[in-house]
Amino acid sequence: MVALMNWNGLLDETALASLLAADKRHFAKPVCDGLAVFLEGLPASRQAHLLSQQAILSPAVGISARIGLLARGCPVLQKIGQVLARDQRLSSELRQELRQLESLSPSVPQHTIQKILDKELGSLDKLGIRLAPAAIAEASVAVVIPFTKQTNGTKEHGVFKVLKPDIEKQLEEELQLLERVGIHLDERCDELKIPHLDYQEAFQLVRDKLLGEIRLDEEQDKLRAAQEFYADEDRVQIPSVFDCCTPRITAMQRVWGDKITNHPFTETRDRHRLAKLLIDATIAKPVFAKQRRALFHCDPHAGNIFLTTDGRLALLDWSLVGWLDEQSRAAIVQIMLGAATQDKQRMFEVLNQMSARGHVDQTKMREILKRSLKNIRRGQFPGLTWLLGLLDEIVHDAGLRLAVDLMMFRKSLYTLSGVVAEVGASAEAFDRVLTVRFVQHLVLEWPSRWFTMPYSRNFATHLSNFDLTKAILSSPASVARFWMGQGSDFVDAFRHSQAALTTTFNTARSED
Repeated sequence: MVALMNWNGLLDETALASLLAADKRHFAKPVCDGLAVFLEGLPASRQAHLLSQQAILSPAVGISARIGLLARGCPVLQKIGQVLARDQRLSSELRQELRQLESLSPSVPQHTIQKILDKELGSLDKLGIRLAPAAIAEASVAVVIPFTKQTNGTKEHGVFKVLKPDIEKQLEEELQLLERVGIHLDERCDELKIPHLDYQEAFQLVRDKLLGEIRLDEEQDKLRAAQEFYADEDRVQIPSVFDCCTPRITAMQRVWGDKITNHPFTETRDRHRLAKLLIDATIAKPVFAKQRRALFHCDPHAGNIFLTTDGRLALLDWSLVGWLDEQSRAAIVQIMLGAATQDKQRMFEVLNQMSARGHVDQTKMREILKRSLKNIRRGQFPGLTWLLGLLDEIVHDAGLRLAVDLMMFRKSLYTLSGVVAEVGASAEAFDRVLTVRFVQHLVLEWPSRWFTMPYSRNFATHLSNFDLTKAILSSPASVARFWMGQGSDFVDAFRHSQAALTTTFNTARSED
């Protein structure tokens, strides 16, 4: 593939940096570089189309609008934009542009949709199906059109999710380029001043997940699995799957409502209640599940989460799904328990067990754990927000490699944190909800613990009787570790202040 032009000329690094939080502006150059590699690898015809769209814009149009327009023409960029659309680390101007990617106005003509449906299903009239006059939404790979179906005198309301024409070829093309971007970044980590993370491997794992977007027969199975997983939760709606489905078409129950971020609530109490329901359904439910493998939504942007007209939370688009196994959930709890008891060695051992492969810098990981425990002694709560920060730092600085589903879980948490913020709750809401749920589960499972083997973690809390006994018996040691840490913090602070005074004194002497 030969580039039509040097896309770096259009991607203004300085302008992009102005859209990022102050401590993230150094990522502007690698982002621009990566985008340029991606766009220059597209076929000439697609580059020409994207360029013609850019040429229509006024020269005064800012980079936010230009990035938004580029994303509309590339399914992979649209998916990335959806993930970032509620990220509070981005400027409000860029977030406003990216929000439009959550659900675009349909661009696929009605007659094209009709032609695809007739080819896949045969005569809709014979099936008792009547299409709506127009599609209602368009996502990165599919278009959604409502229908009604007469069954034994009963009218059912549903929607068809229909893959766009030629989307398989287009997506495969872009996902291969995503891998090329990873190679480019791997080769220039030092030049771009970014962590050495094996970007090619990470993008390849994401690529494998994104291919699920066009496998609608697999999504139909995932929808049924999600229905089963949430069967005991009356506050959550998962669309039912209808019979008339194919690998290119999913027919499902229509959900009546609007994006969760368009909620009508004005009272703080109501917004917090909605945020709590969202966290309960998307995070607490899989984390505290007793199943061997707990399902979670990998793409929880605001366009896939509706508040229904009857006040329920509807989770849509299950093409991207992850699974948390028992070991991963137990590891999450063990790290937080280790933090609460100031047990650095326990945390160190669990994190090493979580490494999917490759070398982890043991010295750097111990240094990061030491700083993290110091933050807890200063008052930071060792909850999920703290854990995310810890994992990010260890991944970036110590080279920890997480399994792909744990990577997707981290991504989902970041996406959800932005949605929760725009619903009207703070980031601390995650820790409050999860702490309450943990205590509730611990109380409910207490009677059965009397009849369970000591090392069994077959509980919603993923803690064995041995774990709890060890934590209780080691409480004096935990207190000792806390105060020893406080003493170490005091000594470090004293040394730093002495070093600062010495530097200031020497500087003053040299000036004299």
